[in-house]
Amino acid sequence: MAALSLLAAPSLLGQAAPVAAPGAVPPDRSVVIKDVKFAQTRLNGMATNPWNRVEVVVDPKANPDPKALNKRWVDKVKVTATLVFKIAGKPAEEWNYYRSTATVLTLEVNSPRSVFFYLPGDVVKRDNLRKDPDHFFVELEVAGTQQALFDARGALVADQKNALSRTLVSKADFDGAKGFADRGSMLNAGILRPQYLVDIVEDVARFSPEFVREDVSSR
Repeated sequence: MAALSLLAAPSLLGQAAPVAAPGAVPPDRSVVIKDVKFAQTRLNGMATNPWNRVEVVVDPKANPDPKALNKRWVDKVKVTATLVFKIAGKPAEEWNYYRSTATVLTLEVNSPRSVFFYLPGDVVKRDNLRKDPDHFFVELEVAGTQQALFDARGALVADQKNALSRTLVSKADFDGAKGFADRGSMLNAGILRPQYLVDIVEDVARFSPEFVREDVSSR
């Protein structure tokens, strides 16, 4: 991942972390990623080519809004998944990058739920994609506050270790990968899709929350 570090985004290490009351959950750590799972599925049992499925298990720890009417629920949690697939013999800027965002309407504290994203089977075959990406990371935003993956010193936040691949646990590698992905994913906008934009018969609804429906799958 050394090459990814070359175009790393500007460092945020000098910024102070949000201050929380003693014993409280900081606003930038109110929701964490419990797990990210990858699978291939033949959607509805009829797809010509198997689709790639990403399951993001979101775990709300606390409501960061002191004025919330119901502190047991966290509203409008934005989940953004980014997948990176290397292409043999190609530099990082020419790899395959896919990104999608889904906004969860509301989540009950300490009740993890799964958000699913899908890559169409024809794209999986066209781009020769494996089930597991080479690199991935999931970003969360709650009430306009980005949930921290790294602390002010640049160390990975322990509770967010499952939000990214082991290849990106270094802040420099993560910043480099994100820089490439921010640009590369624009070329594949709309390909990786949140579950509500996919005609699914799979039994995923019982794991899933309700969503704020949006017409686009990536931005």
